[in-house]
Amino acid sequence: MKTTQRLCCPGRRLLAAGVLTALAPQVMAYPVEVMTSIPVQTVIQPALATIQTTLGEILSAETETGTAVVQSGEKTTSAITEAARTQREADNFNRQVDRLEKARASYSVPDSICSESASGTAAQVSQATRATASKLAGGKGVSSTAVRETLASLPVAPRQGGYRSAVIHAAYCTAEEAKLYGGTGLCPGISALPGGDIEVRSLYDGAGEQGKESDLTFSQSQTDAAMAYVNNSAKLDAGRTPGKGEIQTATGQEYQGLLTQYKAIQSAAMQPQLEMVAASQPQDATRDALTEARQSPSAESYFQQTASDQAKQTGTMSEREFEAFEVGRRYANTAWGTDLQAMDGDNLTREIARQLAASNWLALGIKNELRQANIISGQQLALAAKAEYAPQLQALSSQMSAGVSAQ
Repeated sequence: MKTTQRLCCPGRRLLAAGVLTALAPQVMAYPVEVMTSIPVQTVIQPALATIQTTLGEILSAETETGTAVVQSGEKTTSAITEAARTQREADNFNRQVDRLEKARASYSVPDSICSESASGTAAQVSQATRATASKLAGGKGVSSTAVRETLASLPVAPRQGGYRSAVIHAAYCTAEEAKLYGGTGLCPGISALPGGDIEVRSLYDGAGEQGKESDLTFSQSQTDAAMAYVNNSAKLDAGRTPGKGEIQTATGQEYQGLLTQYKAIQSAAMQPQLEMVAASQPQDATRDALTEARQSPSAESYFQQTASDQAKQTGTMSEREFEAFEVGRRYANTAWGTDLQAMDGDNLTREIARQLAASNWLALGIKNELRQANIISGQQLALAAKAEYAPQLQALSSQMSAGVSAQ
């Protein structure tokens, strides 16, 4: 490739101009085409090539740097985007977990739910107990023939009533009595339920040896002993029932009227004891409730610690023991404290409500007992008034009949 270049050195141009002027003074200047240049080839071109190479390397480095910067920015952007996405997912997960936890606390069924269902049969147990009390008054539900016949019979003379009590007591002879007249018809030997017909603990804790644990659910033999105590303490014989011929006379009618009044007072005196014995009888209405309640570990633990032998054998409880179980398993049971610690939210609120409802139910029972006590108090007041005023009224009545005037 040809390249036209001017002389790069001023000296050479001047020398060439002088030579041409001397040789041809009348000749005009012609353009010169330089075909090669050693300095250009040896110095300039290599330098330019070096510069071009260097610039290429710089451009390549800048390109790589730019690419790296762009890639780093993209990576940073991706990392920031991923971190933001991860944070959003974590926030969403936390909110979901929080909502699920709130829903669990509000709607989940605690492990102790089975033990909470026992209160649902309280009304049925109470009704069954009251029905049992009316049956016991006539001797039904009593296995002892002597006790049953005494309870079911009409009033007899006090002397005959004493004979009956002595016969009944033969089954409840104490060790002290056995030393005095053991082996006789009135005390064949020491009874398994000594003093069962004369000790009030037969009503409260169940008849048995002294020092035994309290039984809130009576066995059949304990029921017989408790009813024998009721007969001895409340069903007292004040007079015999008149015969058919006797009752048709004026005196017989007056006698029967007084006896009727006495029996009304006697019924009120017997009722609290009858209800106590009835409340100690095992009730089938408690079976299903106890079966479900005992599925809870805390309730089962308390049952094994406190349940009577009768309850463990039959799987049923009396009203007294059922109420004691309902109250005690929540207050006197350390295992229930563990259940309570696991409750929160609505479950804890419901447990508090159940406690208040149980308290209200027990308070209602106390109110009913106070009503009965008030009735008995009123009857006692009536008897006291009769004892005070009857002699005076009878004296004045005799005077009126004789025509005597008070001065």
